[in-house]
Amino acid sequence: MRTRQRILEAAGKVFDRHGFGEATISEIIEVAGVTKGAFYHHFKSSGPVATKVKLAQAILDSTLTNSGVIPTQNCKLQTWIDTGMVLSYRLSREPALRAALHLAVHHTARETYGTPWPAWTQVTTSQLAEAREAGELLPHVDPVSVCRVLVGAWAGLAILTSAIDGDLSAFEKESVRLYELFLPALAVPSVIMHLDFAADRGARIWAEHLDRKG
Repeated sequence: MRTRQRILEAAGKVFDRHGFGEATISEIIEVAGVTKGAFYHHFKSSGPVATKVKLAQAILDSTLTNSGVIPTQNCKLQTWIDTGMVLSYRLSREPALRAALHLAVHHTARETYGTPWPAWTQVTTSQLAEAREAGELLPHVDPVSVCRVLVGAWAGLAILTSAIDGDLSAFEKESVRLYELFLPALAVPSVIMHLDFAADRGARIWAEHLDRKG
């Protein structure tokens, strides 16, 4: 499993650096520091393109698996915010996550390796549905339709921030602005007063996760 993770991290770096089309298997193997035999033991396929497809799918799947590390808060909206803030924190620090975002918005994603957007949207929809059941959302808010807009806005903001700034070092602060704009249209005012979406929220939650992990 450690070897597989090294390969995925290396693939993330190469995809982040060159994009899906220009990335090569030989560079991924070199960056991972593994033998060809070890690489193809985990990602055996019929050719280089098919191998890159498998790697892309694995990277995208891993982002959903990692979403489960966010601890559930008593306030369901806080859990939803924490998911976004942790991803905002990690996005500027982990090439594999940046690669996942770029892979997801590539114009051939749907036909080449599948689009992750339905699954990503489902995660946040479930969180907002729980918030609605807990009475934290305004009566008119429909989690399904709202989450399509919110996920698109978050991803678009990440891409725009990277394009304008050249990196994502400011993305946590940009995410705060996103919540500041959206929350009054979604949440009961008395709930908003108790939510924590400070720029360092993601860093704190992720540090707590690493401490629990040991």
